[in-house]
Amino acid sequence: MKVLATDLDGTLFYPKDKKNIICLENLKFIRDFIDEGNKVILISGRSFDFLKIVEQKINRPCSLICFNGALIYDEKIISSTTIPNEVSKNIIKLFTDYFDLPGTFIMTSKGVYIKLNTTKIFKNLAKLYYKAQKIYKENYCFDNLEFDKELNNGDIYKIMLFFGISRKRKEKASEANKVLRNLLKNYESSWSDEVIEITAKDCNKAKAILKLIDTENIKKDDVIVVGDSGNDISMFKEFYENSFCMGRANPIVKEYAKTTIDKFSDLSLYLLKK
Repeated sequence: MKVLATDLDGTLFYPKDKKNIICLENLKFIRDFIDEGNKVILISGRSFDFLKIVEQKINRPCSLICFNGALIYDEKIISSTTIPNEVSKNIIKLFTDYFDLPGTFIMTSKGVYIKLNTTKIFKNLAKLYYKAQKIYKENYCFDNLEFDKELNNGDIYKIMLFFGISRKRKEKASEANKVLRNLLKNYESSWSDEVIEITAKDCNKAKAILKLIDTENIKKDDVIVVGDSGNDISMFKEFYENSFCMGRANPIVKEYAKTTIDKFSDLSLYLLKK
């Protein structure tokens, strides 16, 4: 049995299909892969509720690794690790002030809470953007009071520091992530274009896969990983011999994977029986 751990956005969801969530070519491959007796792990920075929707669309049983590894699920919750509320508040205050961030996101058990420190016009544009995501849209909340309530009392799985959409801001996010790794020794941070994602210690994609396969006595050599962004680098490094990166990914990210593919369904050339 082979195990395929696949990222969602930019990977399984590439190209996008806002009607079917997964394009038919990718859906056929992943179903064929499972029907041959293999296993699929959906691994993403997204929430548990969203990954359950994706599993239902595939119409096959999958393991779920959510919030970049902070929650692991396979018929039951295997592990669930949150960031303490006071720690979350301190991280957000420190880096929002220091880097003059236009916005901050927190992902909790209830949804994604967004606080934008910018103009009303930009806030309205952000709301329109998330509304346009349609089938890919999570449970977003733009209310600052609700954000503060969750920050004080919610189960916080992931913090996202938003640097802005300009090229200069994205480069700043990349540099800031190097600083964060040195300052936040007890936390994980990864860079994805305009955003830095923070989770609790050892809550990254590689560690989560290792924990999951250990519970099921799956050999490390039987794991194949595929992704496209900074939060996928940990699994590229851990499972290098069986690592695939999307060709559209940032060149820095592609350096860490052994093989580059143009489309997710190209994996059929490597993984399906002839």
